[in-house]
Amino acid sequence: MPFRVNPVKQLLIISFLIFGLISCRSADTEFDPSSEAFQQAVADFYMSLGASQTDQSRFAFNKMNDVATAFPEETAAWANLAVYAMRQGNFDLAEDRMGRALELSPENAEVLFLASIIQSRSGNVSASIELLHRASDVLPEHPRILFSLAQELEREDDLANADEIVETLEHLHRLLPQNQVVILELARVGIKEQDSERIRENLEQLRDQSGFWDQESVTQLNDIFEMLNDEDFSGLSLEISFLRTGLETLNRFQADLLQVQLPPTEVGFLITEFINLPIPEVVVAAPDLDMRLERIPLDLPESTSSWLKGVTLLEESPPFPIAITNGEAVIDSETRLLFPGATDQQLPVAAVTEIDFNYNFRNDLAFAGSDGFRLYRLNDDQTFTDVTGELGLLNRTINSEYFGLWAFDIEMDGDLDILLAPVSGTPVVLRNNGDNTFTETEPFSNAADVRNFLWADLTGDGAPEATILTAEGTVTTFENLRGGNFDEGTTLGTSIAAIAVADLNADGQFNIITVSVGGEFSKHHFSLRTGEWASEPLDIEFSEDLQVESTNFFIADLDNNGALDLILSTPEETRIWLGNEDRQPVAYEEILPGGIVNVFDVDGNERLDLLGVNENMEPFHLKNEGTRNYFARSIRARASGDMGDQRINSFGIGGEMEVRSGLLYQKQLISSPIVHFGLGEHEEAQMLRIIWPNGSVQAEFAELGMGATIFNEQILKGSCPWLFTNDGEEIHFITDALWRSPLGLRINAQETAGVIQTFDRVRVPGHKLNPIDGIYDIRVTAELWETHFFDYAGLLAVDHPIGTDVFVDERFVFPAPDLSTQIMSTPQPVASVIGDNGEDFTVTVSQLDQAYIKPFTKTAYQGLVNEHSIVIELNNSEYENWLVLSGWLRPTDSSINLALAQGTHEPPRGIFVEVSGADGSWNILHEDYGMPAGKLKTILIDLEDAFDHDESRKVRLTTTSEIYWDSILQANKLHDAEFIETDLMPVKQELRYRGFSEWNVPDAVSPNMPTYSEIASTAQRWRDLEGFHTRFGDVSELLAEIDDRYVIMNAGDELVLHFEALEPPREGYTRSYVFVSDGWVKDGDYNTEASATVLPLPYHGQADYEYKDAGNLFDDPVFQRHAEDWVNFHTRYITPHGFRTALRFDQN
Repeated sequence: MPFRVNPVKQLLIISFLIFGLISCRSADTEFDPSSEAFQQAVADFYMSLGASQTDQSRFAFNKMNDVATAFPEETAAWANLAVYAMRQGNFDLAEDRMGRALELSPENAEVLFLASIIQSRSGNVSASIELLHRASDVLPEHPRILFSLAQELEREDDLANADEIVETLEHLHRLLPQNQVVILELARVGIKEQDSERIRENLEQLRDQSGFWDQESVTQLNDIFEMLNDEDFSGLSLEISFLRTGLETLNRFQADLLQVQLPPTEVGFLITEFINLPIPEVVVAAPDLDMRLERIPLDLPESTSSWLKGVTLLEESPPFPIAITNGEAVIDSETRLLFPGATDQQLPVAAVTEIDFNYNFRNDLAFAGSDGFRLYRLNDDQTFTDVTGELGLLNRTINSEYFGLWAFDIEMDGDLDILLAPVSGTPVVLRNNGDNTFTETEPFSNAADVRNFLWADLTGDGAPEATILTAEGTVTTFENLRGGNFDEGTTLGTSIAAIAVADLNADGQFNIITVSVGGEFSKHHFSLRTGEWASEPLDIEFSEDLQVESTNFFIADLDNNGALDLILSTPEETRIWLGNEDRQPVAYEEILPGGIVNVFDVDGNERLDLLGVNENMEPFHLKNEGTRNYFARSIRARASGDMGDQRINSFGIGGEMEVRSGLLYQKQLISSPIVHFGLGEHEEAQMLRIIWPNGSVQAEFAELGMGATIFNEQILKGSCPWLFTNDGEEIHFITDALWRSPLGLRINAQETAGVIQTFDRVRVPGHKLNPIDGIYDIRVTAELWETHFFDYAGLLAVDHPIGTDVFVDERFVFPAPDLSTQIMSTPQPVASVIGDNGEDFTVTVSQLDQAYIKPFTKTAYQGLVNEHSIVIELNNSEYENWLVLSGWLRPTDSSINLALAQGTHEPPRGIFVEVSGADGSWNILHEDYGMPAGKLKTILIDLEDAFDHDESRKVRLTTTSEIYWDSILQANKLHDAEFIETDLMPVKQELRYRGFSEWNVPDAVSPNMPTYSEIASTAQRWRDLEGFHTRFGDVSELLAEIDDRYVIMNAGDELVLHFEALEPPREGYTRSYVFVSDGWVKDGDYNTEASATVLPLPYHGQADYEYKDAGNLFDDPVFQRHAEDWVNFHTRYITPHGFRTALRFDQN
């Protein structure tokens, strides 16, 4: 119902009256924008917008509600509260809040547009159209309003509204004459009306823009012209749809699409500026041009140095300077380490790097010099040990002549690797094997004489690119193809003296900043619109003859105003350009001493100082003292611990941090353990978002207790779709589905896991699914970094005698287990369950109650634990000869598997099952019985005829998999004839967008559990796999049978499945259920095969999923067999746009 007032015009008349009253009140009330109340409202408003892009939807609502309470006359607060309610599925509240917004601002186009979206999603198309008419009258040049109006008119009645649809699209075309989406829409409408002249005109306009199309789309367009000549209008409609399908994959087309409609992962939009209150203007504070950099002595044991840097060795300690002099690295007055090479001249900045190579959260030191490479391990007692000879390296690698070295994680597999740059020749990557050894590789074999190395995601796909500066001044960026592989490289510039990486203009994307040998500054950025590199000069007046090996270039916020500054240093002088209010460089007038080699906070006062070495090799310190007293925040990133995880390197090197304080947004690379943000006049970084090197995301808020060190949350980023059932009072999480069919799951660098079985059956307890109005209500959600392919979904009702129970063997093992329904007597506790060290787990596992045992010690890696056993003693019964074990598995992932395969670690092993012999020995029953297939799973072990004796029967289960047992019971297997299994008739199979459940972890041994009734977020939570997904609506045709015609689900999607309920079971019987599905899962892990895209498409019978190039959709065998599904069903093209721009509100 449209806002409980109908028609909308009546509401608008009333709104004018109320708005007039509020306007009069506002005019009579003197408003102070500097008041504490207003400043708090500004902070709350933007904190709410930021929180809405994370899993803190409740916090977002509370902050926006605070704004509405403090300033009830602010329309934007009420409109945004309406959006929050809509995203929670509460349309009654959404209509109420939007009604308040319309009362305040009845002629605001954005508010009217939002109101129309709420009406449209409620099914009130006519009301939506009326609101869109009002919005377009107010703002006739708003592309998204006009495009939505055309869509809603067609949705209401395409024939009756035909003229207005054309008129609206033509108006939009005049506004955006080059927009391909609009031109295609006009052509499609022309085909419906069989208007050859209009179609030809639109097609010619498309042809004018086809220069950047792929060849398949150009050919498709030519075919359409031929069909038009034949006036084959029925064929034209299908072919124009195929043309759009091909164009949707192009960056330029996606940019055009964003001009006219919201991203498909967005539920409505948020108003990002005040409408009634004054709009705050200050984003970046003014540069501190009077900042002083005073030269003072540096407290070092030696008076001369050939190298100098501030290092962070211990996670809990501040950084401090170390130096190299007289052939030694001087750590402090007592600790000196031999440097491998000559030190009579100034050494490159890259001669030393910090690296926690053994994952103990202490940074070790790696040196590269004229006499070779050395790695010194930092010990518990803070002494160092030279471990170079223990690393498994060739002598020639250890003893070559090097220019420098850099630490980075080449495969994003959780450990840091080293790039070694010889003075002359190809760089060598020392790949960390995770067992205190390295393997030598050459992924950049066409680069030579490396003088600088940068590691940052430049293309927006999450995987960092490698950018190399050579001795001759060539800058090349190598695109990361994942799994440690790179392309041949793109040359960004020649005659370059220095490079750095930064997000200078705070658009959320890292760029390469170069300084030429002649002193010209340039910014090189990868265009997400064109998919190509572009360069532009920076407005800096500077001319100097620069040399590659003697020019140091840094980017940091020296004056803490919230904009990044440029620091360029030669042996003779140092120049600084401070970022101004517009983030443009402004020259700092004072010319400083040359030889700056490091930027870091020497005395811990949140101001970055400069360290240098002059031409006489004398170290010095330029102490930073500001005149404006701006605020700043230093943030440390840290992995969750040294046991049971290791999915990211110790200090998150290679990850990204974004902070927001009111209107101030910044993004920085995690290139050291401490990341410094200048905040200007903001006292605190109100919000922080970290994108960890493995792709997982975490948000922290100052108001919710953000600390100085941010520990990575250990949550699974991939674990299959989640199954929920409705009992009439609550929607319960049951388990995960499709666990046996991961696509491209990496086993090691060369191999991926094959698909064991696409068919899946899981048990649904009878008390968690009850009929509601004659239907059984099932929900399947996609909530992790995955794309799901559902080929079939069904439900079986299993009626069985009271006092019995039914189970499915929910194991992951090869070959796949028998998934048929098994009927058992009601399982009973076993006699005892004892751990390796005599722990008695009997009581804990005596019932299914989500109280788990942990009979193992974790290793460094998630999913892999120490080899351990539990011994189960059965009760003496000649009938209860089956074990029924319930629990959950914390799995590895592709990156962990890759890391494990590189060293001496064995992968997790399945359960080794032994039974006791009459002589007290152990007899092998199963060498690899697999493991529970995910969360809340039950496995069955048949012990009939397993023993050669009847007394004190024991079973020993041994594994290295991380399995937590909830219950271990024994039961009697009954005859299959005692149960009746009925295939239920589906009455509704619908795909829709829902968002993400609230997750909670009750304790350290419990799985991460979703709460269906709480939606934590509807924003794009993950860097989704790019490609076509199924449009929302009825998908019953795709799920009817197993035929490679499937539903393609993205994260945040939900399948709503209703099945016709049966009459209650006959007397003496009870009912359980089995959910049946078929399909595949592909996750976004950087080391999963083809993890960036939906392509290639899976199909039954394929040998494996390995490939080198995803190719295009038209060449895919599944598309070729079922092409019309990409016209009728798979029309929702997903990109990671919302993820990339989450905190950049103006880009959404």
